[in-house]
Amino acid sequence: PDEKTCIRLIHEAIERDVTLFDTAESYGYHKNEKTGRRSLKGYTDRVFVSSKFGHKFVNGVQVKTEEDSTPTNIRRVCENSLRNLGVETLGIFYQHRVDPATPIEVVAETCGELIREGKILHWGMCEVNAETIRRAHKVCPVTAIQSEYHFMHRAGGRKTGRCWRFARNWVSGFVPYSPLNRGFLGGMINEYTRFDTANDNRQTLPRFQPEAIRANTRIVEVLNAFGRTRGITTAQVALAWLLNRRPFIVPIPGTTKLSHLEENLRACDIVFTSEEVTELEKAVAAIPVVGSRYDALQESKIQK
Repeated sequence: PDEKTCIRLIHEAIERDVTLFDTAESYGYHKNEKTGRRSLKGYTDRVFVSSKFGHKFVNGVQVKTEEDSTPTNIRRVCENSLRNLGVETLGIFYQHRVDPATPIEVVAETCGELIREGKILHWGMCEVNAETIRRAHKVCPVTAIQSEYHFMHRAGGRKTGRCWRFARNWVSGFVPYSPLNRGFLGGMINEYTRFDTANDNRQTLPRFQPEAIRANTRIVEVLNAFGRTRGITTAQVALAWLLNRRPFIVPIPGTTKLSHLEENLRACDIVFTSEEVTELEKAVAAIPVVGSRYDALQESKIQK
């Protein structure tokens, strides 16, 4: 959609009491952040904006084989994000992926300095394991962990469960990204869906190839059967399942459509019994997921 449509949607979200907005310099390389600035002007006292650092860019193009969490780059990205978003402070500043060349202690110290300088309130990490959290937290307390987590990728929950048991006294939240598996659990994608080759990375992902989509549709059918008798959509089932699991789980679904925004927000009011959760999880677990969520290079950047 054009930017005016995006701005209207963000204003509608704020009027519906959405306060958390998640972005990154790498989303369109500054484009998403700049749209955020134009959208949030006059609303910054009502919202909490997080962004991310860590990917390496040269002349605006991501170097996919490397990461860059050097102190110089962290500070550069922070200043760019503040300027792009038009805010004085970032709510949470996440490390997008671990940089093997920069010790996590150095990253934590740099983020601690940014906190003391008032440029960020908190910091977090994405797709890391408990050992990395432990090392980082010794230097500067970690507020939130972001990992992919949904019905088709529950390894994030197991990994985060280990992180949480280890770090339950100090990490405040778990933020599942892609809680609808990049839209798949919304039930509107099938094997004939074609993705924009210029602006949609799903066409490169193993899980979004026609054969995998055909097989994985069985999972959507389970969510549909469960939701149909309760008057809720497959997307609402997927989001409500996350929201019912733990109070510290804060999923971040994205959308470009007002109808989907309203659908997603209604999931906040859905309460499942423990029996319903067990029924749902058993039914989904009985169906094997076909296809990896990332290609080999992207998968190699995720800590197990």
